[in-house]
Amino acid sequence: MKIFCSFKFELLANEVQRSALSRNAGCRRFVFNKALELQNERKAQDRKLLSYCEMASELVRWKKADETSFLKEAMSQPLQQALRDLDRAVRDSFRPKSDPAHKQWPKFKAKDIGDGFRIPQFKPDDIDDANGRVKLPKIGWIRYRRTRPIAFKNADGSLSSGTVKQIHFNKDCGRWFVVFTTEFDVVRPEMKALDVGIDIGVVHAVATSCGKFYDLDTDTLKDIEKRIAKLQRKLSLNRSSRKKLEEKGLAEPFDKTKPSRKRRRLKERIQKLFRRMRGIRQDFYQKTARALAQEYGCVYAEDLKTKNMTKSAKGTAENPGKNVRQKSGLNRAILRTGFYGLSQALDWQLTKAGGTLEKVPPAYTSCTCPICSCRDKRNRPKQAVFHCTACGHNENADIVGAKNVLRKGRTGPSAHVKSASPV
Repeated sequence: MKIFCSFKFELLANEVQRSALSRNAGCRRFVFNKALELQNERKAQDRKLLSYCEMASELVRWKKADETSFLKEAMSQPLQQALRDLDRAVRDSFRPKSDPAHKQWPKFKAKDIGDGFRIPQFKPDDIDDANGRVKLPKIGWIRYRRTRPIAFKNADGSLSSGTVKQIHFNKDCGRWFVVFTTEFDVVRPEMKALDVGIDIGVVHAVATSCGKFYDLDTDTLKDIEKRIAKLQRKLSLNRSSRKKLEEKGLAEPFDKTKPSRKRRRLKERIQKLFRRMRGIRQDFYQKTARALAQEYGCVYAEDLKTKNMTKSAKGTAENPGKNVRQKSGLNRAILRTGFYGLSQALDWQLTKAGGTLEKVPPAYTSCTCPICSCRDKRNRPKQAVFHCTACGHNENADIVGAKNVLRKGRTGPSAHVKSASPV
């Protein structure tokens, strides 16, 4: 089977190289915003929008113009890829709303948010994996922290080499990273015979039908959220204080594109805390998913729609919502756990191990008795307690939900039959 993997490494760039990377990312952002400005003007005038080839011709003229001649110093491929990204985003905005690929009209790119670029065409000699370095046009060789080889680890422990298709460079909290998107052609491992149902929740992140719990460190995440909220209040006060001083003529006008040193430091501290939260969640996702993938061949999970589950209950002035505070707390808990990210990690780890992730309808899994199939909301008087009103069965509510998910998955089409069918 063909499989795509991404290998991410931190770049060990010096100041000159970091400056060159930032210039290329800035030029890419400039080209995207300038092309989007042209598209916005043509859209407002009800004129035909520019295609990618027409925008590429405009890029050539921008490089020749005196005021935008700095684009010549940047690599060509990232600028062309920026136009391709814009063209794809514009086309996706015209898709039907029922299409999952439908997107809103593209917006302007901001500095320090998603800074980076990609290079789809390169020479095989530009990647020196043995010595941990990569070669960029107009910049030269840059070393990276080689923590593992660019190879796929098979089920038997052997390594398989692949073909690097794209190279991405992105900036995160002041540090630059390189990502190698690699294609591998590997033999699909034999599917394991055991299957399990899991219940994804906010108290126990994962509860299995076998009675095992996998818990996310939510206490640390809550502490980090409090620190972020405190810094965000300081950031807001920084802006309001600056505007008051501006009114009195004691400070220059506030400009978010040219933040003060204090404001930059506050934003950097907030970004680092968000990065730490992402790291804690991703570590839990991958370790939990790998543990399940190594033991089970098929994992049944609820097909949860996180976007619908976290909708606000505030309502309107005419129809105010009920239990708004409780619903707001539940929304934060769901987003803190990250149901979608956990499902993605499960799908990826199971695919590598030869297994599969099957989604089942989540309706009534938490209030149905696994013994007598009695469906009643009163069966779950509390969050963690399940007590059947018909047969008196008592058990942890999350484990009951996982057992019902397993039953629903087994009564559907067999996952083992699906994996054996030709693709």
